[in-house]
Amino acid sequence: MLPVSCLHPSAVNPTNNDYEEHSNMNENLRRLGDLSDFTVADDDPDVRGWTVRTRDGRQIGEVEELIVDPVARKVRYLEVGLDRKGFDLQRERRVSIPVQSAEISRNDRTVLLSGMSHDAIASLPESEYGIGSSTTTERAVTGAGEARHQQGRTAIPRTEEEMHVGKRRADVGEVVVGKHTETEHVSEPVSVERERVRVERRPVEGDARGRETQFRDDEVRIPVSEEELVVEKRPVVKEELVVSKETVSDTERVEGEVRKERFDVHKEGVVDENDRTRSRRGGH
Repeated sequence: MLPVSCLHPSAVNPTNNDYEEHSNMNENLRRLGDLSDFTVADDDPDVRGWTVRTRDGRQIGEVEELIVDPVARKVRYLEVGLDRKGFDLQRERRVSIPVQSAEISRNDRTVLLSGMSHDAIASLPESEYGIGSSTTTERAVTGAGEARHQQGRTAIPRTEEEMHVGKRRADVGEVVVGKHTETEHVSEPVSVERERVRVERRPVEGDARGRETQFRDDEVRIPVSEEELVVEKRPVVKEELVVSKETVSDTERVEGEVRKERFDVHKEGVVDENDRTRSRRGGH
């Protein structure tokens, strides 16, 4: 949660007249930028200029100023300039948000709002704090938590936190689909034809035996052929892989802790009508 006690006097200390003036303004809150003699403590972050978001990640705007109690030296509200596009605004608009609803994230310089929805922030009144301003806006923001005195009765409201769960889409992984080439040995039987030369000797008989002949060297060339295997390879599409996505719904349980106010009634020397009634019933 944003630290509440985060102010200290600057190097130029306030004069006694300044303290007297602050005491007279005990019911008034001021913008820190209007108080030249106060600064944010060194060990606390100055969130002015930080981005403001709701718990579900919706951007609200930017912290423009800190609304402080000069006497108590505490930050009471964050004056936030609303994002004009996110709230569909025609002009600049600032609202005051209690620091109890704010948590800071130093890493990304962000202020997160707990228990306040986008619509609730849009319904807040215009911030009216400034030099000499009254606490009208403060009561408008926190009026639901103050005691109301009316016609001899005191109404004390009880406040509790409500948990609102939002959703946002986040990447949780990826599926990578690719291809690679493998070499496979293939064996296939193929029938081929070959020519073979056969040489036979046989005796000459009959009239051929008496024919005249002469001695001479001679040779005969007989070509021999056979079929050769010609291997040709070409790529052929065999199948295809179709990749798609589908959205499925599941139920998850969200648990958290919320704060609730409880009434504590302590009676010291006071007996009301209910006590008398119970006492009379017990006597019977």
